[in-house]
Amino acid sequence: MKSLSYLYLIMLIVFGCNNKNNNIFKKIQPNNIIFEKTYELKGEELEIDAFVSNNLIIFDTLIILVTPQSETLYHAISTNDYNWDKKFIRKGEGPNEFQNVLKPLSYEKKDNDLLLTFYDKAREGLFHYNLTQSFNQGIDIFQDTISLGETTEIYRAYKITDNKVFIDNLDFINLNQIYSVYEDKKIISTDTALVSGLINQSDSYIMTTITSFNKNKLKYAGAMMFMDQINIYDINNPNNSLAITANNNNRPSINEVSQTLMPYKNEFYVDLRQTDSYIFGLYANQSRKEWATGDNPGVIHILDWEGNPICKLKTKEKLIHFDIDSNSNTLYGMTEKEEIIKYNLDEISELAQSGK
Repeated sequence: MKSLSYLYLIMLIVFGCNNKNNNIFKKIQPNNIIFEKTYELKGEELEIDAFVSNNLIIFDTLIILVTPQSETLYHAISTNDYNWDKKFIRKGEGPNEFQNVLKPLSYEKKDNDLLLTFYDKAREGLFHYNLTQSFNQGIDIFQDTISLGETTEIYRAYKITDNKVFIDNLDFINLNQIYSVYEDKKIISTDTALVSGLINQSDSYIMTTITSFNKNKLKYAGAMMFMDQINIYDINNPNNSLAITANNNNRPSINEVSQTLMPYKNEFYVDLRQTDSYIFGLYANQSRKEWATGDNPGVIHILDWEGNPICKLKTKEKLIHFDIDSNSNTLYGMTEKEEIIKYNLDEISELAQSGK
């Protein structure tokens, strides 16, 4: 009986230690960073109809609004004058007759055409939407690109070359996140990047990560909504990957998050965008209830791709989504009231003329 008591005590100690384990990304202890400079951006509201929009993306010279509640899934507005606009991809059209919005993952220019890249589970791969020719011809033009075969539970997939893709997918049995490189219809490398330690599959949402892929640097950034950290994965050199937190002293463990009632779970990063030089993370650091019902804005954390802190940006407006136009060094934000706000990053010395 006494030995059983000791065994029980040991199990409690081990389980308690596991509960406090915060090193879920590559088993790396996150670097604690300090932003020494904070700036307040002054915005200009644009006269853009963003009705029923729930996200915005900057591609080339276009603001693309995601509009799942309207008859068309997307609405494009020119950043040159904000007057030219075009709605595209009607519900029920496209591959597998789109009924749900698939957020474009990236874009590229090919033969003077602007191509938007999507991942679609039904088509088992990446495909292009030829935006230029679709607009010119008045019909939606979709082009198959790279098949990903039977790879399952894909969370994100980004094209590296015409025959190579970086894949982020969920191991739904062990509740881990797997990063792989897929080339010529086979996986050539794989890495268990996020190890949750969770048991209950209903907790898989705790791994929610807003991601961004830097094709030039071959790095993949992930800002965790519930875990108060940004992970930067080096695809060529995974051992050089790192995790960053701005709140190491009070950062919750994954089990503490699991045990907190949903309205009181903190939402940390709620959006993530990038330029070739910087990572921009919209940091709420509020409970889900406070973020959903309050009017306190978040702040934008800016890092370089080596994980070094650059500065923090504050806005008077409460932004829920944003993106960066590297060509003009402009930040566009969307508020809960579906307002589109424009901010000039050249006003910030650390960012002036360096948004590309």
